[in-house]
Amino acid sequence: MTPETPYRRHPHPGTLTFQWTAQNNGDEKELTVTGTCPVCECAMTHSFGPVQPLIAKGGGGFLGRRKAPAEPEIWNVSCACEGYHQPRPAHRGGCGAMLTLAPPPAHLTGGI
Repeated sequence: MTPETPYRRHPHPGTLTFQWTAQNNGDEKELTVTGTCPVCECAMTHSFGPVQPLIAKGGGGFLGRRKAPAEPEIWNVSCACEGYHQPRPAHRGGCGAMLTLAPPPAHLTGGI
């Protein structure tokens, strides 16, 4: 049975560690994250794709102008559970929570 958590669009504090997987689709990669939404406690899965690795620029361009980021990029997603949370807009899924996810492991992204 779906928990009776109302739909409420709000950010969840902190960074969450979900399970990441990757699938190759030709030259493109699709990342999928699976976990439990901490707001409504429903299981959720969300796909990011296609995701292309960054291409190192050789011989000019922005070489030397950009600094490497101090921390890995964060990934943001809205709750994507299949629970029925009211009063949820018709074109939305989940409970409305906005989640910050720890980045996928480097071996899945190829350096994204």
